[in-house]
Amino acid sequence: MKKSLLLATLLLCSTFYIFAQTSSEAGLFIGVANYMGDLAPKPIAANETQLAFGGQYRYMVHPKIGIKGSVSFAKISGADANKPTSSPDMNRRDWEMEAGILEVAIQGEYHFLGQSRFNNAGLYNRQASPYIGLGLGLTFGDAEVDTNGSNSARFPEADDTSSFIVFPVTLGIRFDITESLIMSGEFGLRATLSDYLDGISVNGNPDANDHYFLAGVSVLYLINADYGASATGY
Repeated sequence: MKKSLLLATLLLCSTFYIFAQTSSEAGLFIGVANYMGDLAPKPIAANETQLAFGGQYRYMVHPKIGIKGSVSFAKISGADANKPTSSPDMNRRDWEMEAGILEVAIQGEYHFLGQSRFNNAGLYNRQASPYIGLGLGLTFGDAEVDTNGSNSARFPEADDTSSFIVFPVTLGIRFDITESLIMSGEFGLRATLSDYLDGISVNGNPDANDHYFLAGVSVLYLINADYGASATGY
């Protein structure tokens, strides 16, 4: 009985300790976007890099574990002119593409060096930590393909779609600017299950799906932090 009571007490204290270190932060993201697909060389065309921006919310359930929700807006573009003339799917077509995309995603993050924001004496610990994020998202975008006057009847293709399931994989670093202001820099690849992000599949390379990436910086404000009953909280 005593052992069971002790175990229950330890579990209760552990639960309190974990949730006493929670925090939430929200802010803005600005960066760049590019894509990999039928109108892009491998891996990317640097001259097609476009602006991206959005908002982020991160909930730290523990100094090392976070959950991030994001809404991102970006433009992607591509052109046959960026590809080598030996490319088997180009055939000197001189096609171009532009698309505006909206992404809504959620990711789980692991912060390798994450630690409590306050030490045992209640003093603020400035910190920095690299992190990795994995998640799931939904992207909306309707690509416009410009064939420069030739083969325009081929578009839109029969199976063309404007919504895409994406799997974000993110590498970043998060560090404190002040006690309540946080900055993060990150690079995130978005793998899709579709070859129609650029509006081209059958008329390009139908055996390879399209992908895109977002990279940039975020500035976030610590809007809530539960430090628990002592100064040793997150």
